Amino acid sequence: MESLTEKVLRYQKTRAGLSDLVDELAPRVYQFPRRKMGWDEDACGDFYLFVHPRLIRLLDRFRDQGKPFESYLCAVLNWQLRNFARDRRRGQTNWNVSLRLEDSEKESDDSTPLLRVPSEIASIVTTDADRRNFLFLVLKCSRSLDPENAQALAPVAGISSARLLTLASTLQGMRAARETRLETFRSRRNKAFALIRVLETELMSFQGDEERMAALRARLARARKRMRSAMQRMARVGLAPTNREIGAVLGVPKGTVDSGLYWLKRKLASVYDPDNLRLA
Repeated sequence: MESLTEKVLRYQKTRAGLSDLVDELAPRVYQFPRRKMGWDEDACGDFYLFVHPRLIRLLDRFRDQGKPFESYLCAVLNWQLRNFARDRRRGQTNWNVSLRLEDSEKESDDSTPLLRVPSEIASIVTTDADRRNFLFLVLKCSRSLDPENAQALAPVAGISSARLLTLASTLQGMRAARETRLETFRSRRNKAFALIRVLETELMSFQGDEERMAALRARLARARKRMRSAMQRMARVGLAPTNREIGAVLGVPKGTVDSGLYWLKRKLASVYDPDNLRLA
């Protein structure tokens, strides 16, 4: 059976078999962030879209020096993952909310401030594909969506506010188990924190009793460990809808949501300044 290294070398000589190579490399690239960083499938999809345009260059640059292509691929993906993770951290704060709703200069008749999407975004989201991708982005933030926000966002997304709220409600129902899980870990964290404060107070009261102090220190260490564990588990609970869930409620493939969000964020990059967190 032909090895991956042999397939790459044959491609370099004949320029044939690129589609088969990409198909074989795709799952390796897609799963790489999960194996290395424990990232979820949405982040894996973003990483694959980040690397995909570089695959042909990666294949062309490989040189047979006695090591298999898999070793070269792993080294390149490590490098690309560092770059991607750096950019992802830089943009994460900006896209946690992703949309800033501003008070309009004008107010409605009942003196309630009107909300509007920043004009720069509205001027960029012009095509049907942009509006569809913008809808993906809005649903990604559906946990904080309310009727007022929906009225401002729905026209840009090309749907009615009632439809947008219905989609958000459906996604909220799909997240119910995660919300319950988060509340469980939050309760554990709070109980551990309360116990830590009690034990710290008791330690100050038994300065002369070494045996008692040793027992209190052991209990304190266990309580702190429980609190750290609960906080780590809280951080791993994904509350935003996954791209797969958004695709499910809209009836589109997950890959469409992956690529739509990726390209919309690139298109909107000119709208916000990471240093000023204009969209955060």
